[in-house]
Amino acid sequence: MKLEKRELSLSTGQTAWYEYDQDSDMLEIIFRPAEATCAVELTESIILRFDWETNEPLSLGFISISHLIQPTEYGEVHFQLLTDEWPDEVQAKVWEMLQRPPLTDFLKLSSYAPAHTHKIIPMAAIKQPLLAQAA
Repeated sequence: MKLEKRELSLSTGQTAWYEYDQDSDMLEIIFRPAEATCAVELTESIILRFDWETNEPLSLGFISISHLIQPTEYGEVHFQLLTDEWPDEVQAKVWEMLQRPPLTDFLKLSSYAPAHTHKIIPMAAIKQPLLAQAA
């Protein structure tokens, strides 16, 4: 296992750090070292760990990070958020965290509306600047 660790400066002025395992291509950004009391899959490849009581994000994990941040000729890639899989009591907490730092330092929310439907599909794109330091 080849583990790399490095600090990152967040938009809030706080310091986080990441751990990158080159063998598994896993990246975890750690905002605060603590035992997570809840975890949720934001997408098939992005996992959020947080403290249920304080609603504080503790870490953001990326599976196959080099694939996720691969540039395309069409622009940034958006990933569908797995909102239908989030329990109701988790949804409000996750939406609140997704709309403020430190998560907004790494993820940008958007939506997609397929033609001829009224359903809006929530999406997220990975912001490159801080992750470029990490990956």
